[in-house]
Amino acid sequence: MHPFLKPLGPAFLALAILLPSGAHSAPGDRKLALATELTTLMQIRRIAEDYLSHCSKPEGSYLDPQRIFSAEPGFFGGVSPQSAYWPEVVALYARYQAQACHSVSADKYAAFFAEQYAAKLSEEELEASLAFFASTAGRRYNAVSAETNVALQAYLTKEMARVVGDAFKDVQRDLRGILLKYKNDPR
Repeated sequence: MHPFLKPLGPAFLALAILLPSGAHSAPGDRKLALATELTTLMQIRRIAEDYLSHCSKPEGSYLDPQRIFSAEPGFFGGVSPQSAYWPEVVALYARYQAQACHSVSADKYAAFFAEQYAAKLSEEELEASLAFFASTAGRRYNAVSAETNVALQAYLTKEMARVVGDAFKDVQRDLRGILLKYKNDPR
């Protein structure tokens, strides 16, 4: 077991003991088919595609190199937006963010939702949900939900960039204090 996970071992064991036995069983084929149909009607794959598209762009996010530089000009070891090497820094962060954001595909995202719905909802609940999302009100709900999701992503990116930028400045300040103590008394 990984050293960082060892302290969690007892928690995982307790969780496994406390979970009802039904939580370990896989949903039936019919329930999974209903849940998959529900994710299609709810446009879960489209929501995931929107998220992944937005996520993979570092501009304006807390991983935006320009934001990092503004918060801590020395972070890149002297490379600045005026440097000939700056485009390489920007490209590096873009590759990193794209890799992180695409670690789960829209198909896997939708499959996860379907598996969760199948495991946690009864057939009757799935059928009622399907009836609603197939209705005019359900389709309208989906349209508004998709629009709201796009707006939410923009809002969260902006808020996270602000909060992380402020926190990053605090961490850098506190880290300088630790490094100064270490420089004066290396141990």
